[in-house]
Amino acid sequence: MPDTDPPIAAEEHQDAMLDVHPPHAAIHGWRDFFIHIATITIGLLIALGLEQTVEYVHHLDQLATVRQEIAAELDANRRIVTLNEKEFARVGAALAKDMEILRTARAQNAPVTGDLDYEWLFYRTPDGAWQAAKENGVLSLVPHDELRGYVYDYAVFAAFMEALTAANLEMEVAGAIARRAPDNGLSPKDIDDLIAATSNSQGKIAFAVKLLGFEKMGLQAPHK
Repeated sequence: MPDTDPPIAAEEHQDAMLDVHPPHAAIHGWRDFFIHIATITIGLLIALGLEQTVEYVHHLDQLATVRQEIAAELDANRRIVTLNEKEFARVGAALAKDMEILRTARAQNAPVTGDLDYEWLFYRTPDGAWQAAKENGVLSLVPHDELRGYVYDYAVFAAFMEALTAANLEMEVAGAIARRAPDNGLSPKDIDDLIAATSNSQGKIAFAVKLLGFEKMGLQAPHK
């Protein structure tokens, strides 16, 4: 006899097939997928928000630092303006006296009598903090109106230093002419050359003084 009864086995097999339910894994999988995507998205948004917050705080720190450095530099320039004003007054008086001595000598066709003074001691306007801020790009963080004030100040500083350098050079030329002969034994040509150099020095000093006035006006204006 056969070991199994085929009809009974078939019926049991049919019952087993009827007991199988449709799987719900696909539904649960989509839900888990969207939850996973939402978690990743929220995590990314939090990370981006934290990164932007850190960057914003960093920018605020950079802005505060550059403001402090430029403010300190502008304070130094205010002190230097006062020193240069005093030196301009002294140099202007000395050049006027030099011109009077030289014109008297030429008018009288006589040797130069009196001491000629072409010395100068001016102070340069520092701009290291400004140049550093330009190089590292921090100036892009400065509000426009505030930045415009800084640009004006440092543009005038640069123009002033250029004019002052030209004036100093002219005074050095005048001093060299004055030293051509010992004991003020200058020839008529030397005196004419020295009068011209002294006049040029006076003109260049006068221009530098005007720029110093613009410099002083800019430093008195608020920058925020």
